[in-house]
Amino acid sequence: MTPLDPLPTELQVWQSFYMLTGTAAATLTGLMFVAVTFGSSLVTKETAQSTRAFLDPTYMHFVQVLLTACLLSVPTLGRSVLGCVLIGVGAFRLARLHWVFGRYRDAQRQHGDIELSDWVMSIVLPLLCHASLMAIGAGFILRKAAAPSALAVVTMVLLFIGIHGAWELFVWMALAVGERRRDPPKQDPPQEGG
Repeated sequence: MTPLDPLPTELQVWQSFYMLTGTAAATLTGLMFVAVTFGSSLVTKETAQSTRAFLDPTYMHFVQVLLTACLLSVPTLGRSVLGCVLIGVGAFRLARLHWVFGRYRDAQRQHGDIELSDWVMSIVLPLLCHASLMAIGAGFILRKAAAPSALAVVTMVLLFIGIHGAWELFVWMALAVGERRRDPPKQDPPQEGG
């Protein structure tokens, strides 16, 4: 099967880059599962939505980097198909970012402890990345020479945003577990008699 508009051979030089970023993303995704398993006792019914607002984007950044690496490893994938997939992924992630923004706003109203760096790393930079991804998709369709390099930059930025988000999550979990150990929940005394 021959693609109608094959990716240029210059993308072959990117194979090592996408192998490295894809491997890192897959490994970090697995570590997220382990961390969430260990930290699951910290989540209550009341905090589930705001917790997902912090977990989902980090997980999705890693999945997106892995997906990009997989796509660019397909030898028969054409420019137009790649461009359309990138536009679709960018649009989906922008729509999902709207949900994350709403949960962040709710958490800020409730707790008032979301810092400026959280807004930048979790909302602003992903917004720029996903909008850029749509433009890059159009660049692949229009055969723009800068599209492969721009895609590599967005992929790296998403990987590093994901790493930052995972680090913030792990620090929060460590602090929360430490706090629980210092202040264990009070239990009702056993009742006597019968």
